[in-house]
Amino acid sequence: MPTAASSRKLAGVEHALRFLDDVAPFNVVVVLRLEGDLPIAGLRVALDEIQHRHPLLQTRIATANHEYSFHFGGPGPIPIEISEPTAPDNWLAAAEEELHQRFDLDAGPLMRCRYLPNQSGGHLIITLHHTIVDGVSAVYLVSELLSLCSGQPSSGTGQMSQEGRFPALALYPPKYSGTGFFRAAASFMARQMADEVKFRWRSRGVRKAPLAGTGRCRLLPMHFPAGLTATLFEASRRRRITLNAILSAGLVAAAQRHLYPSPRAPLRHIIFTDLRPHLRSAVPASELGCHISMFRFTVMVEREGDFWSLARAIQESTLRAARSGERFLSHSMSPKMMKMILDLKAFRMAATALSYTGPLNLPANHGSFTVSGLHAFTTNFSLGPEYSALVHLFRGELWCDILYLDCDMDSAGAQRIAQDMQAILEKAVC
Repeated sequence: MPTAASSRKLAGVEHALRFLDDVAPFNVVVVLRLEGDLPIAGLRVALDEIQHRHPLLQTRIATANHEYSFHFGGPGPIPIEISEPTAPDNWLAAAEEELHQRFDLDAGPLMRCRYLPNQSGGHLIITLHHTIVDGVSAVYLVSELLSLCSGQPSSGTGQMSQEGRFPALALYPPKYSGTGFFRAAASFMARQMADEVKFRWRSRGVRKAPLAGTGRCRLLPMHFPAGLTATLFEASRRRRITLNAILSAGLVAAAQRHLYPSPRAPLRHIIFTDLRPHLRSAVPASELGCHISMFRFTVMVEREGDFWSLARAIQESTLRAARSGERFLSHSMSPKMMKMILDLKAFRMAATALSYTGPLNLPANHGSFTVSGLHAFTTNFSLGPEYSALVHLFRGELWCDILYLDCDMDSAGAQRIAQDMQAILEKAVC
């Protein structure tokens, strides 16, 4: 277990996210909509308990000789801010503020909380630096915190002995270690270069995504009703196309209609993927850490094209990337890729990005309060995707938390894309 004097260097996506933090604070913001009475004293006790259990909540990030390292031990307690009673919809502005509020990385801790009470309950906003958390561990941490708040037994037992000890790179399967990694990396770079040449050739005459100096994150939460959600799952089973590919197709098609006036356009799309089950030693959800990677690929989107052909093309691109080991290669090479993107400032990473985390197994009843909703957002920056979404299944409905930048569009434009995405999906499956 990491001790007060121990440290280790950041690697892979951890390193890339810390590198990007100099451009924009790379935070994960989780918003819990609560009904009833959240015991504030219990919240303080719960925060202290989870900090004691999780080494990465007792961590700071030090910089020396252009390298970044986790230093375990030393940070003070997780801060909590209790606001005055607010209107129920004020949480959106507060969440946007949290996305842009930097952590003191040199001091830690890398988590904070803010509670916005209202007449029926309130919104608990949990902010973590992305280097120490991914979607899987964030859900576990939230569930653990809520159980402790209500005085119920938590699934966590004692300290997480292995948490933060090794980066994901140290747990790669043998095929992607040593000389095997270098051979796979060379093939990966060749494919990326070929795709770049093809993308530029096919993009002639197509709108170029804007390159603004700065932009602020704006949030747009929406959810698909239970009827549409059930129909989407049924269509996924019947057509043997993953829900991830179906949702991505709806997002890409809607973005093409509103952002790219050409009848057909090659668009870059990012799908985020979980590394945990693919590592040599699977990392449990109970251990914090940023064990994610991404598949980035180009898909030709036609305004009048067949939706299911588009969804199938996205699925095939994802499967090819997975078979080629790109989840490991992209993770390892992300620091260099991010440095290149920031140095060049010549293109956006993608037009769209989507992360589907699956069912949210979060108990609703916690004694004096209940959880009636959950939203999650991750900071973007001016060279990132133009339009992105985090999606999860909650109480039989798909919740879609959209993020865009005010330098790319206004709220009305973002709303039109979201509405068109839902309309495209409804037309495809109904």
